[in-house]
Amino acid sequence: MNFYELFIPHATLLLGVFIISALEIWGEEDRLSHQWIVHTFVLLLATIQQVLLYRVPSTVFGRGGLVLDGVSQTLSISILLLGIVVQLWRRGEYTQLTPQANLLTLGATLFALFSVQSNRIFFGILAIIGLLWAIQGALAAEGHRKNQPALVHSALVRSLIIFLVGGLLSLLCFSVFTETRIDEMQRVIARPNLSVSGLMSIQILTLFLGALVMGIPPFQGLLGYSRRQTSWPLAVGATTLLAIVGLNIFLRWVILIFSRPNIGALELEALGTINVFLDVRIVSVVGLVLVPLLALFNNDLKSSFLVFILNPFVHALFAFSFGQRETFGFAMSQILVSVFVMGLLISAIESLQLPPQFSWKEWRGMGRKDLISSLLVIMSLVAAAGLSPFYGSILLYKTLCINSWFGLFLLLNVALSGYYVMRLTALAFQKGATSATRVRELTKNQRLWGLGQLALLIFMGIFWESLYKYGAFSIRNFFGDI
Repeated sequence: MNFYELFIPHATLLLGVFIISALEIWGEEDRLSHQWIVHTFVLLLATIQQVLLYRVPSTVFGRGGLVLDGVSQTLSISILLLGIVVQLWRRGEYTQLTPQANLLTLGATLFALFSVQSNRIFFGILAIIGLLWAIQGALAAEGHRKNQPALVHSALVRSLIIFLVGGLLSLLCFSVFTETRIDEMQRVIARPNLSVSGLMSIQILTLFLGALVMGIPPFQGLLGYSRRQTSWPLAVGATTLLAIVGLNIFLRWVILIFSRPNIGALELEALGTINVFLDVRIVSVVGLVLVPLLALFNNDLKSSFLVFILNPFVHALFAFSFGQRETFGFAMSQILVSVFVMGLLISAIESLQLPPQFSWKEWRGMGRKDLISSLLVIMSLVAAAGLSPFYGSILLYKTLCINSWFGLFLLLNVALSGYYVMRLTALAFQKGATSATRVRELTKNQRLWGLGQLALLIFMGIFWESLYKYGAFSIRNFFGDI
């Protein structure tokens, strides 16, 4: 295999952008339908191509600054699957499919692939800025026209912050390591003559960028309130996409650089005088406490959901912070499973036809109007909470087996998340309350599709061994297995 093959999925997505643009310029009246078909086909083709690249047994570096290993491969497949899920459900949205949104969502997927596969920090920063512009542009295209200037201005301001922080980070990396390539920085980090203050500054900036991109509270993330006026598929997809990219920052820019395999390659040890795992654990603990709390105290149900869906990614980050091989493998699989959880949530919400702005009061009695769709929404949030019988419960169990006092925060997260799901369930089936939202009757195929997704998630939770092996295979390069 040569490094040119790394660019095949990217070239496919870029070709899709050109075709959609051509259809918009020279297309006929039904060009939006043709654009949707091209968009979906390109995502499916890129996903198949990315899966076929998984046959590579070791890390492969490209001259353009790309890297293909198990971690970047898993994250890339998760991004492409998420793009397919969002694209399929945008077809039935009450908002008209616009060519701007089609182009920008496909461009966001392309930039996300570059960000998780970049082997240079500066290139990764540029990819994140492109991802932010594409997502904010898509959100503005689907939102109200009067809010579009404010959303575009917000994207410019946030991208400027990312560029300034990223530029400072790149300068620090070059001054300390004389290089911004991640694999070269990992080799240099073991030298004893490196500046401790420089290393600490690099670590602080990377932790800040990771938390900001993921949207871990108290940060609002790169999107802020721009998701409240748009469709559910795009809002949930954008939040999940940035969560995956943020996890990549923690994994590749923080843990991979500032750690190395310990004796026996069963766990990682921090390099230098800075305990990188403790810092990542503190960031994840803040997320474990604030994510369910903010979801509970948020009066807007859509904003509450968008905060709560970060829960499985915070669980994965907390598992990464211990640096143990077993929890690493489970956490990598958790990222892939979370994409299927978001797919179930989007499909259930679209079946209920919930408006973009939806309150807890309007949720009351929803289960009495549409039992199946309401149960699917609740079960998707149960999976996001990490409760049994879903795969997240296995990750929580393996993490608690480490016997660290930080596990108390994980138990608190489980308790708060469980209360959140119970409150949602009680309101959905509350007696004497009926939601004013109109609910359409589901067809037989829609019911089978929703129940099939739920059955697949339960199957993943019961027969988790294959998923764990997939995750363990993905993180071999972190533990010195080439």
